[in-house]
Amino acid sequence: MLQYADITALADQVARMVADRLAAGCAPGRWLTLKEAMAYAKVRSRDTMMRWIDQGFIYAFRRSGEWIVDRESIDAWFLSERD
Repeated sequence: MLQYADITALADQVARMVADRLAAGCAPGRWLTLKEAMAYAKVRSRDTMMRWIDQGFIYAFRRSGEWIVDRESIDAWFLSERD
């Protein structure tokens, strides 16, 4: 049976994990990895994201072999679709 101290320690650990995940998801930085950009844009297909980059809708560049995507360009393109 769990002791009060064990339950308290477990609750603190869960609270820290939840806070970390909320903080990570609330304020993405301007520059995202390709996977982060796909999650941010709610796109499941890497091909779709790459097509948007190739067509110039979203700004991205390769650095050390990894794609770096500008979050603000995603926002700007999505907002332009509303007009």
